[in-house]
Amino acid sequence: MSAWCDAVLPVDGQGKVAAVDPRQTALQLANSETGVMQALPAGLAVSDLTQAFGKVPFAFNWLGCDMGLISAHKLGGPKGIGALVVRQGLEVPAQLKGGGQEMGRRAGTENLIGIAGFAAAAEAAQRDLAQGRWDEVAEIRNILESELSATANRTISVGNALPRLPNTVCLIAPGWRGETQVMAMDLAGFAVSAGSACSSGKVRSSRVLTAMGHDAALAGQAIRVSIGPGVTKDDVGRFAKAWSAAYAKARARAA
Repeated sequence: MSAWCDAVLPVDGQGKVAAVDPRQTALQLANSETGVMQALPAGLAVSDLTQAFGKVPFAFNWLGCDMGLISAHKLGGPKGIGALVVRQGLEVPAQLKGGGQEMGRRAGTENLIGIAGFAAAAEAAQRDLAQGRWDEVAEIRNILESELSATANRTISVGNALPRLPNTVCLIAPGWRGETQVMAMDLAGFAVSAGSACSSGKVRSSRVLTAMGHDAALAGQAIRVSIGPGVTKDDVGRFAKAWSAAYAKARARAA
């Protein structure tokens, strides 16, 4: 399995990946920074489904990949519990070979509380999907992007020409550092990030955005805004007003 771990695949300006050899490739179904979703090629070896699981409708057997990775915490479930979904008939060598009660797979005591919490979170996510709650989130996301672009038309909404997760906005504000945006919005009462949680604490530009063709300066002027079913139109209106006011001040200082 190590062959695909070191592969670097090209992407276009919207973040669409070109998978050269599906059997030697691992792809995210949805990117954690931009929310851009990929059309997975048939025969894909592994897909990270974590960001999309519970937010967009899909079934593992639709995807055509051998293995898929999911995690409970992205559904509001407990941290530290996830699952590897394996295509029927595919044998995966165990790193820690278990006994008969574990069917020869991973040895160790199971995290029963985490498993039960994961199951409950997955059931709740399925209900939200069936009730169209994530469609409502996508509508609110679109309102947010529209309001931001109306007051700051130099901004770049990354990946908005492709299918995306309903809850993710990746916004580049030329001339305004991402870290400064995070601080300004924190003072205004809103929590945003300058990248994915995996890169927190690092100040270098996003490698996702630079791979998409944005230069290092622009990539360092991006923030990620995540919303969920509890966010209202009034909430995003207040956010857009606070962000736009802070951006105007930043532009005035830079002039």
